[in-house]
Amino acid sequence: MKRWPVSTLLLLLAFSAVAAADDPPCRAYLVPCNLGASFSGTLHYVATVEWADGKKVDDVTARIGSGKAACRTPEGPIAGEGQVVVERGVGTDTDPAQPWYRIAVTCPGKDEIDTYKQPLQGGLQRLEGSVQGEHPETDPVNGVSGTVRLTWSLTRSPS
Repeated sequence: MKRWPVSTLLLLLAFSAVAAADDPPCRAYLVPCNLGASFSGTLHYVATVEWADGKKVDDVTARIGSGKAACRTPEGPIAGEGQVVVERGVGTDTDPAQPWYRIAVTCPGKDEIDTYKQPLQGGLQRLEGSVQGEHPETDPVNGVSGTVRLTWSLTRSPS
C-alpha cells in the first residue's frame, strides 16, 4: 500500500473541499491532483527575443489528449511524449475566494510552458485563454527586446 506524506493528504483534502460535483476525476500524477487526463485541445507558445544583430524565436504547439502532449515546432514534431498538468483551486494573490485553473505542459528538450493561475469561470468544460507579456530576457539597456505569447483551448473529454 502506498503511503502518502501528510502534506500531500492535506492538499488532496483541500482540493476536495473546492472541487465541484461535476469535476473530472483527478489522479496524483506530477501534482497531487492532476485533471489533465480529462482534457484535449491545443496550447501554443511563442517567445521572441531580438537584439541588434539577431533574433531568437521559440515556437511550440502542443496537441493535448489523455494527459499527454504531442509537441511540434515549425521545423517538425518533437520526438518523445510531453506531459500535461491541469490543476484547479481557490485563492489568488489578489482574491482569496477566486477559483482558478492552471495548465502546464512540458515537451522533451524544452522548458515548462505554464499558464499560471487563470480565473475559472463557468466550470471545467472548456478552458480557453491567452496571455502575452515581456520576455524575461528583455534588457532595454543592452538593446534586447522580447515578447512571450501563450494561447490555449482545452475541452473536457466525455467521461
